[in-house]
Order: sequence, then structure tokens, then C-alpha cells
Amino acid sequence: MANLYEIDFFQWTQEQAKALSEHNIKVLDWDNLKEEIEDLGNEKLNAVNSFLKRLIEHRLKLDYSQEIYPRNHWIKEVDNFQDEIEDRLTNTLLNKLDINKQYERARRVVLREYKLEIPQKCPYTFEELMARYPLDD
Repeated sequence: MANLYEIDFFQWTQEQAKALSEHNIKVLDWDNLKEEIEDLGNEKLNAVNSFLKRLIEHRLKLDYSQEIYPRNHWIKEVDNFQDEIEDRLTNTLLNKLDINKQYERARRVVLREYKLEIPQKCPYTFEELMARYPLDD
């Protein structure tokens, strides 16, 4: 099975899924299954962290920039990143998020693009970041 894992990953996944559904533990490739399951979890966490960073970037622009023209675009992006986070977030992932790390990264990106006075420390809680902007009437 390990050889199939290296040669044809897709086929390996199909055979492992079939073995799992049939409870055929003799066919399961335990070492590679463990690694792939861990990687799946890490990828989900990485995706949420990436969307969180982008959300913070756009919130910083909205909250600290005087630019008028791109505001609607930034709000739309905030909405999109909030949706992406909501679609992926679990309680376990929430407990693993490092808002301060993502803030530092987002702050660096925004400062390269704009000359703004932005706090050194993250001014947002997760709940504040996930609060929706009101729709214009």
C-alpha cells in the first residue's frame, strides 16, 4: 500500500476510503493515513489563519486609512473573509488561532502599502473581527 501511496495518491485515497467504509483494517495504510489526517487538520487551520490575516488587513485599511474610493471594496472583502472563516471554523480551530501573529503579518502588509499610524498590538478581539458591517440603506 505504501508504494501505491507514492505512485498514485488519488488511487491510494480511493482504496483507503473503500477499506474504511468496509471496516477492512488489514488493508489500511496506517502510517500514511495518520500523516494525511494530520495534514488535513493543519491545512484547515492554515486556511482559517490565512483568511484571518486578510480580514485583519482589510479592517486595518477601513479603520486607519482616510481613502474613500476603495472602502466599499474593502468592506466586500471583509464580508468574504468572514464567510470563509465561518465556513471552516470549529471550536477546536478557534482555540488554535493566533490572532496576534496574524495581526503582525497583516500590519506589515498594510504598512508596506500605506503610510498609516497603526497600533503595534492587535486592537481587535476575534468577535470584533467577525462582526458584520451594516448594510447601507
